[in-house]
Amino acid sequence: MSDSVPPLSLEQMCNAVERRGGDIPRVPLGWVKFFNHQTSEKYGQALRDLSDSIVDDVVNLRYIRPGHFQAPEGTSDDYIWAIEPDPGDLAERGFTSRLVVSSTDLIDSFIESMPSPDDRSYFESARQAATDHHGHYCLAWDFFCLFEQAWFLFGMENVLCEMMQDPSRMKRLFRAFTDYHKKVMDHYADAGAHGYFTSDDLGGQRALLFSRELLLDLYLPFYEELVDYCHQLGMHFWFHTDGEINEIADDLVSIGMDVLHPIQDCMDLSSFAEKYRGRVSYHVGMDIQELLPKGSVEDVAKGTRDLIDLFDCEEGGCILAASNGIMPETPLENIEAFLRTAVSYGAEKRQSY
Repeated sequence: MSDSVPPLSLEQMCNAVERRGGDIPRVPLGWVKFFNHQTSEKYGQALRDLSDSIVDDVVNLRYIRPGHFQAPEGTSDDYIWAIEPDPGDLAERGFTSRLVVSSTDLIDSFIESMPSPDDRSYFESARQAATDHHGHYCLAWDFFCLFEQAWFLFGMENVLCEMMQDPSRMKRLFRAFTDYHKKVMDHYADAGAHGYFTSDDLGGQRALLFSRELLLDLYLPFYEELVDYCHQLGMHFWFHTDGEINEIADDLVSIGMDVLHPIQDCMDLSSFAEKYRGRVSYHVGMDIQELLPKGSVEDVAKGTRDLIDLFDCEEGGCILAASNGIMPETPLENIEAFLRTAVSYGAEKRQSY
């Protein structure tokens, strides 16, 4: 964390997330330092020094997730997703076709053998981090909710086909995933988390990856159950979904999601900001596809100010982030312009109210 700019307190972060105004001295920063692995390798110590000099207002909590074919060290041998032998070719396959389970015909067998996260030891690092950062906002990470978890295990094409061919079987799978995530929530709440962050990329650059009708039938009831359960545990519900999601934004907001990430440039940002202001908080992402890698330092600084102007308001409701992993073709000076402007202009904006 920055030596010169302290992180926001828990109360200040809650003021921003809950859009209740009051003491919010800066626009909060969370996940602004989301660097692709190759970016970290390319810039090395210079990027680490820059990152260390920039404040982060969110303490990230993580737990030990199941392995694919081999259980993580210190966990039970059955703490894996696989129900078949390792084919040995995952690294050679495309990202959307790395089959941990070879067929959706095996969904019911998979459910019977699903790993359980209901072990307190898996959350020891989360408890320690929350203890070490008492008084600050702790966000529990549990990526891959329903759609992503399904296609990471069964393959994208297989899952999309199964959603059409046997939706009842997909609902049984999503029921099992929902129960899994609720156990994760229980342990994170016990560890001291204030927010819970999960993900399902539902949109492409121009449209949804599947129809809104399928979302309403297969996904939304489970999302709503997770949101409600999260709130019962006293945590905010943060949700990441990439792409053009205008068609389903009303549905996501209506079930009480507290924070949406990343709200990308492929959408009409101005209309989105105006339509949902006061109803959801924006974990708004800096454009990592065009502006950061291709713009000038001045372009990046202006783009950062524009995002803050568009999404922040007196009540709060804006947390600044990167829209996704910052890629290695991004000039280091542009990364610095984004991060430093986020801090300085975020403070200037809040002081103007």
